[in-house]
Amino acid sequence: GQAEQSAVEQGSSRTHMWLLAAASAIVLTPSPRVAITSPCAAVRMMADDDASPQSRAVKQQKREAVAAARRTTAAELTLSGEEVEALTAASKSLDPCWREGAAEDCPTALKSVFTQQPIDFFAALRNPQEDPDPAVWIGVRKTWPVLAERSDDDLLAALQPIKDVRVDKRSL
Repeated sequence: GQAEQSAVEQGSSRTHMWLLAAASAIVLTPSPRVAITSPCAAVRMMADDDASPQSRAVKQQKREAVAAARRTTAAELTLSGEEVEALTAASKSLDPCWREGAAEDCPTALKSVFTQQPIDFFAALRNPQEDPDPAVWIGVRKTWPVLAERSDDDLLAALQPIKDVRVDKRSL
């Protein structure tokens, strides 16, 4: 009785120690990106994660710096009133931004991830997290010919002050 109980406790203790060692090995296993040498390093690595609040804050600061530079560039551009109106209309348009053929031929960046149909100009041009895919400018230039002579960079810079004015899609 006593010897059996002692053996069970030892087995349980060994299992517990083995699990603890395995968990430590998993946490402390070096990845190709980073060598983790302590639990504190594991916590620091989590802070480098793309979804961490710190990472999101850094990305937001970068987006704000890019937006500020584009506002400066936009102020230096000499767009006519007609060009500004056309770009504003494009950014508020609910028409699909791909009309070059079948929906299957639409570039992936211009498709809705849910419906696999082309997204509208509003979604393509007013996304606060990402720049418009370069393929969207083809549709913009075809639909608003007054913008045909402008480069992608000019249109992207001119779009920034337009995007700064929030528009609720439900109001369109």
